Amino acid sequence: MQARLCRWLLIAVAVEAVSFVAYGAALEELPPVPVAVASFGAAVNGDGLYVYGGHIGEVHQHSVSDLSHAFYHLDLRQPQNGWQKVGDVQGLQGLPMVSHGNDVCRVGGMEARNAKGDPEDMYSLPSIRCYDTVAGSWRDLPPMPQGRSSHDAVVVGDQLFVVGGWQLRGKDDKPLWLDQMAVLDLKAEMPAWRYIPQPFERRALAVAAADGKVFAFGGLGRDGTSRRVDVFDIDTETWAEGMELPKMAGNLKGFGVSAFGVDGKVYLSGADGAVHALDGASLEWEENLGEIKKERFFHRLVPYGDHLLFVGGASFNGHLANVEALDRTQLVSAASMALAKASGVWPGFRGRGDGRVDGGEMPVHWSAEQNLGWRLSLPGYGQSAPVVWGETVYVTSAVGDEKETLVMTAVDLNSGEILWRRRYPASQKIEASEMVSRSAPTPTVDAERVYAFWESGDVVALSHDGETLWKRSLTNDYGPFEGNHGLASSPLLTDDGLIVQVTHGGPSYFVALDPATGENRWKVDRPSKTAWTTPIELADGIVLSSAAGRVEAFRSEDGEVLWSVNGIEKNHVPSVVASSGLVVAASSETGQSLAFRRDDSGAVEHDSILWRADGVASGFGSPAIQGPCVTFVNKAGVLNCLDPDTGESKWKHRLASSCWASPVLAGDRVYFFTKKGDTAVLELGDEGPTVVAENSLPIDGTVYGVAAVPKAFVIRTGTEILRIGGSEGGAPTQTASVTSESAKR
Repeated sequence: MQARLCRWLLIAVAVEAVSFVAYGAALEELPPVPVAVASFGAAVNGDGLYVYGGHIGEVHQHSVSDLSHAFYHLDLRQPQNGWQKVGDVQGLQGLPMVSHGNDVCRVGGMEARNAKGDPEDMYSLPSIRCYDTVAGSWRDLPPMPQGRSSHDAVVVGDQLFVVGGWQLRGKDDKPLWLDQMAVLDLKAEMPAWRYIPQPFERRALAVAAADGKVFAFGGLGRDGTSRRVDVFDIDTETWAEGMELPKMAGNLKGFGVSAFGVDGKVYLSGADGAVHALDGASLEWEENLGEIKKERFFHRLVPYGDHLLFVGGASFNGHLANVEALDRTQLVSAASMALAKASGVWPGFRGRGDGRVDGGEMPVHWSAEQNLGWRLSLPGYGQSAPVVWGETVYVTSAVGDEKETLVMTAVDLNSGEILWRRRYPASQKIEASEMVSRSAPTPTVDAERVYAFWESGDVVALSHDGETLWKRSLTNDYGPFEGNHGLASSPLLTDDGLIVQVTHGGPSYFVALDPATGENRWKVDRPSKTAWTTPIELADGIVLSSAAGRVEAFRSEDGEVLWSVNGIEKNHVPSVVASSGLVVAASSETGQSLAFRRDDSGAVEHDSILWRADGVASGFGSPAIQGPCVTFVNKAGVLNCLDPDTGESKWKHRLASSCWASPVLAGDRVYFFTKKGDTAVLELGDEGPTVVAENSLPIDGTVYGVAAVPKAFVIRTGTEILRIGGSEGGAPTQTASVTSESAKR
């Protein structure tokens, strides 16, 4: 009996999980409201989204026929069934709708009593009508002492707060600006209104609540549109002025914005389409969390589960009917992004593709006894570089004689402690050997996810907490990878998708995956040739790839090839690099490396070849462009400085050994991490390098890659990672600790 019950519980959980996935997907394509509408009432109650009345006519036209007389309902669990008309209602605009218990309540609003074309005759109503979503019936609450429209309202607990607005009293009287907030106890046996003075007179504002406070945002006053924010403390019943609204594009400021409080934050959007959040406790703004696709004002922002719904509204091209949904758990503020950048971001192969670290003094001297923060052994083997977001290092490896287990490890940047570890079965098993790549592609990370790609063809997206969000097998979808040395191209994250370059002995292609789902956005086939390079994105949204005998540029939005230069030999390993005025595509064959000139927009054209590098070759590491030099390190460990304008050799300098890792640029210095653990810190001049420091570390194996963030390097060998920096003059911290059970899996 217990076993049967457990099976049924498992089935129920599975069904609920499937249902949740379907619901989450369905919210991405919510049907539009039956009529384009602005300045209306909307509320979510249970799983229902309700829309009441609103303006449906031409801008600034007000009449009985310019108002919607419909009340609509959408079942958010089955949105594919479409909107249902609940019934006809009094045509109103400039009204809020609130949810309380089973009720959705329309609060006041403006009624037009004139026919279309007649002089406008508009009245603000004091009435409040509530619709019981279970019983399907209407009832009236005590009317407000004054009619009110162009206001907003919010329910906190059992109290209804009505804020701002004005009273329209027909064509013969001037509007009365309202300077008192109206409050009603919805649970009282005999509800009665009371008034609390407002320190402002504004309409077309937004009102929301969080952390025991009611907020009044923006609106229009006697002096014009406003970014002012007023804060009402419910316990003390006092008003204070808060931080004004974030600056918004255009001149509407806070006019016609919409807001709602969820989990201690108030989310707000206005006419520029940006989404902001105000922390109810600190009263500080988190700006530019995200953007909606259609900019709107006089719309309604309402929450449903983890999503924010943006309903209807007005745009500068007319009224809107569409409904957009954003997952608020995935929104990250510009301030958080800046904080992560300040703490440290090295998001992909060669950081942002240029090998440069910005901000903070970088370590100069280190050894096994000095300035080694920690070192950590990793499972299996890996040739990928680590990446860093904030305080977390992410690194991949592969385990087994056939690399049959793929591993992602998250490590605390400061302590070296393992935060979590995830393992996946490889879709394509390949015998592990020194001649074949071993977990060579470097992962990439953004504010929402970390993305990993292995030469087995598996692509995985995880949350920063280690939750697997999606997984794809490119080898299952498009055929196994073929070749004697495996695959090493790292994924490139752009605004248009996660781009993966697959260039091998079998069917080759570029594919752009949706970062949120892993589904294809586009795929472009290419000739079957082998290369291990990684493309870069230029500032103008163009992706540049140097691989397998050609340099080509294509659009990141659809993969369309814009131009290509063919006939290049052995541009298989070093990746293309770019600076403000130059792009260099390197080759391991002398005379084959090319430099292109970039125009003022940052674009590169195929006929802008500036020079070819005679007598110079690049080994495993990519070149660097720094000051008077384009640097090449050959397989013998000789560093060549080429003139950026002519490609002529200026000088040569021998390093301790060759470099697998690409150099890191920090200020005026360039760090060359050789494969045997020796690092040269150089300042490059016209006549030769100035040796700032030469450091050596005892390592087992080869240094394959480096991540650099302010004040620290994270060095990757085949079997471990090491942090340089953070303990100047101190002994290294040895660690392999685990902070949770999840890290053991």
